[in-house]
Amino acid sequence: MPANKIMKQLNIMKQLNKKRIIITCIIIFSLLVVGGLGFLGYGIYKDTEAFDAKKLLSSGASVMYDKNGEAIYTYGSEENGTRENITYEDLPQVLVDAVVAAEDSRFFEHNGFDLPRIAKAAITNLAAGHIRGGGSTITQQLIKKTYFPNAEKTYTRKLSEIFLAIQADKQLSKEEILTLYLNKIYFGRSTNSIGISAACRYYFNKDVSEITLPEAALLAGSLNSPYNFDPYYCLDKATTRRNRILNLMVTHGYITQEECDEAKKVKIENTLATPSTNNSSLAAYVDLVTEEVKNRTGLDPKEVQMNIYTYCDKETQELATAIGNGEKYDYSDEDMRMGGAIQSSQDGRVIALIGGRNYSYGNLNFATTKQQPGSSVKPFLDYGLAFEYLDWCTGHSIMDDDAYGGKFKNWDRQFHGMVTVSNALENSWNIPAIKTFDEVEQKVGNKKIKTAMESIGINMDGESIGLASAIGGWTNGISPLEMASAYATISNNGQYVESHTINYIEVIQTGKVYKIDQEIQDNIKQSAYSKASAFMVRETMLDYTKNGSGNYAYLSGLSNVGAKTGTSNWDSKKGKGMAGKSRDLWMSAYSSEYICSVWMGFAKEGIDKGKTTSTYKAYPGKVVQTLLKHLENKGTGKSYPSQPDDVEQATIMKGIYPYVLPTEGTSEDTVITAWFKKGTVPSNKLDSDAYNLNQLNSFDISLNSENKINYQFTPYSPENATSDENATEATKLFGKVQYTVVISDNSGQVLHQESFASPTGTINYIVTQNVKVTGYYSYEKAADRTSNKIEKEIQLQLTNLNAVVKSNQGDVNDGSTIHSSTLQVTIHLQNTNNTCSITLLDSNGNIISSVNQSSATISNLASGNSYSIKMSESNGISTVEKTVHITVQ
Repeated sequence: MPANKIMKQLNIMKQLNKKRIIITCIIIFSLLVVGGLGFLGYGIYKDTEAFDAKKLLSSGASVMYDKNGEAIYTYGSEENGTRENITYEDLPQVLVDAVVAAEDSRFFEHNGFDLPRIAKAAITNLAAGHIRGGGSTITQQLIKKTYFPNAEKTYTRKLSEIFLAIQADKQLSKEEILTLYLNKIYFGRSTNSIGISAACRYYFNKDVSEITLPEAALLAGSLNSPYNFDPYYCLDKATTRRNRILNLMVTHGYITQEECDEAKKVKIENTLATPSTNNSSLAAYVDLVTEEVKNRTGLDPKEVQMNIYTYCDKETQELATAIGNGEKYDYSDEDMRMGGAIQSSQDGRVIALIGGRNYSYGNLNFATTKQQPGSSVKPFLDYGLAFEYLDWCTGHSIMDDDAYGGKFKNWDRQFHGMVTVSNALENSWNIPAIKTFDEVEQKVGNKKIKTAMESIGINMDGESIGLASAIGGWTNGISPLEMASAYATISNNGQYVESHTINYIEVIQTGKVYKIDQEIQDNIKQSAYSKASAFMVRETMLDYTKNGSGNYAYLSGLSNVGAKTGTSNWDSKKGKGMAGKSRDLWMSAYSSEYICSVWMGFAKEGIDKGKTTSTYKAYPGKVVQTLLKHLENKGTGKSYPSQPDDVEQATIMKGIYPYVLPTEGTSEDTVITAWFKKGTVPSNKLDSDAYNLNQLNSFDISLNSENKINYQFTPYSPENATSDENATEATKLFGKVQYTVVISDNSGQVLHQESFASPTGTINYIVTQNVKVTGYYSYEKAADRTSNKIEKEIQLQLTNLNAVVKSNQGDVNDGSTIHSSTLQVTIHLQNTNNTCSITLLDSNGNIISSVNQSSATISNLASGNSYSIKMSESNGISTVEKTVHITVQ
């Protein structure tokens, strides 16, 4: 084939390949464009498919109301602030004009987006190489705030915004759109400035309808950059921005130049109000309400708009806070802390709290923080359960002695013999309480005890129960609110009404109403304490509180009040000098209408400094006194629940168990009138002759080498009365006969008391001072019923020797000259167990004779000689001596 033909064919093939390449490129490019547009369209579709005009509505802030229906707190959040939604009719025209001039001058003309503004913004963004913003209409800003609050600025998002704005403009009027926008937007840095109504209060403390021209221009100007134009932080920038808005209002014909100039003369700082905040005195109560709302509804009042109607007594809450802050109470120590709860006694309605010192929202709330309760639990944990499960009466007596071998002690380190329940509670003796709890636990077990505590509102999760619990040694403890709940239950005849702050809740968006109080009142239930047992605890507490002893004196003048103090102590291993010193202080007191429970102590900062409450024990009583006196004026005259049908009163012999009725003529000081559960009043009467103990004929003691006392009684007859309860009719009633020894000091204060089954033995007590030792027979279950008593003395430090030397002429004194060859010497021993000696010595000090007895006759004294008579007495600890010098003529 000729070469020219070959070249021609090659040229034709090259041209065909170029066409194919161009066509291919065009196809690929077209596919990319279509794909890009499709992707863009899909993105816009996904952004706009679920448009709902209802979503543009703004949630207002949740509001809390007190017992009188007065608003006391408005919730704020990053989303809702303290917003209160308004309608278009609430907006003054000057504000509408200012916002439109500043943000969207053609707002009432376009259909959701403004093409000239969009075009101008697009040119600016293209020149910058990225989206800088701008060009959005008010409708678009509303869409962005609602649908894309945190979205990245992209063309897809911008187009989606336009499509949604157009839809919004079709479904809503311009007035509705503007109102929704102003209700939703930020006007400053604070969440209190979200929404136009809140912003007007935040800046000017005004209603939106009262806004003036310069104020409207300031608000409109802040919309472009709320952070930078907040006048509280950026006054100069805010002023410049406001003036610019005023100029725009002139440009768009809303105001005249003269009005503009006059408005500019107004200084912004002269129009601003002090930013308002929620009342911090209510903070502890608000925090508890918020927690309760969440627990009962599963809703967060910061996120879901609701009206919460509470039982807050604002006046009492403000007083409680002032006390907690030290404004109405002098702490005397900057690190001292306080927590407390005040609630209605019969319906569980909490009216006020002490959250802590200078409590702010979200702090550790000491009203709901568990602390060691100390003796505060004794009335319901120990004696209340004894009334319930052991069928004790209120006049029951308990022996206060060293029953636990020194493991537990009373606060005064003394024992007090037989004491009644009332006396044990009034003086807060520990050992009677522990003994009582011990009997209850042995009978019903600690699981049932835990259940009883839970039935009166105490959370027992993780709590261990043991003997130490009886006197407030708990694993986790009890909060003041739980303590208030417990005593409210006791004072309410054992009926448990759950403690609560809320009456009812209205959820705004759904209209649902949570009737909290009604539901609680409909579910009142009897606790583990029967009406009878709770009534008996209440009456016991009312009885000893009115005596006004100790810290109960602070409640004098208050009518019909029952109370209990409480103190816990640091253990013996605690460092910084805190070992054994007091830690937690309590006072809980109730009237027929209110219960106050107050805890005081040191938080970590005080504990780290080694501080204890040992010198502050009266403090809780003073606080409770202040609160109850304040509440007396708020009472409605409500009485305690009436006496239950299943209790009755009876007079019994004091200190005897099983109980017996007195016989006619029984001395009043040996009987006590008490409350009983029906069916438990005794029928047996005391026969004074049949139940008398035998006469004690002899009781001797001696001090052994360990300084312990050996004792010896006349054995009781019959002997088996000391070992067998069935030995006699008396032991069947009062228990076995005991040999009882009481050691006391010279003032009569009991130092040690111990009872034995044997007539001889050694007392487990080391004598370190002069003491009196008393011995008598007693019954095991009726320790107050005794035989005659014999008292002995032990003198560790002997006084001067009491000795007499006599001749036939009379008494012989030191230095005497006598005419007799015979003398009689007598030593009057201070204790018959002491040893003594009488020694005769010549003039050179040589011993002539010596006897170890208390009397001696000395004879054969030679005329003309001089002698010395040395006398001594010893108890093994100390020795006293006396020497008489004589001359015989």
